Amino acid sequence: MTEKKRFQIPRAYKTLLALAVVIGPITWLTFTEDGQRRTDLMLLGFMDEPFVEMRLDTLASAATEDQVREFLPKVQWQCRNARSAFGERSCTAAIGAFNDVPARYLVLYYDANALQAMKVVYREGYHRFLLTQLNEMLGKGEDGAGGVTQWKTERGLVLMPREAGESEGELSLMWLSAERALRLGESGRS
Repeated sequence: MTEKKRFQIPRAYKTLLALAVVIGPITWLTFTEDGQRRTDLMLLGFMDEPFVEMRLDTLASAATEDQVREFLPKVQWQCRNARSAFGERSCTAAIGAFNDVPARYLVLYYDANALQAMKVVYREGYHRFLLTQLNEMLGKGEDGAGGVTQWKTERGLVLMPREAGESEGELSLMWLSAERALRLGESGRS
């Protein structure tokens, strides 16, 4: 056997290796939950939808509307004055993702120009991923009334349905400032 033939890689091995290099990533992107999420994020990026990254454990009512607009310059807000349980003014924006979770839109509620609540409407297929992400970021969530999981932070309260099927209509994550959560809790007891 010649020296050159001795160190030659067999053709069948090269073919199998090439197939694995091509098929492996496609299989991961298509058939795994994380691969599908990353594929969706990539496609949403092509659609030029803004991605919002926000720490829920540091979010506070001290944030004003101008500060939020400065923090999220690519987000196109549609605002209106209308009193609700969450404040006197609401601003809505279509988004592609919230904290790496494919989402539909974001609503911020203000009272006296202070952030009082936030609603993130996310895509149903990512409910379990978001629940896991929140448990990692904020600690183990507590079971609340009405099929809701809640996380208490120093500056607020985060709420979301415990199960995707328990929510009627769109799935959403809610953040309430500590003051608003206390006010809503007191009015719920009355």
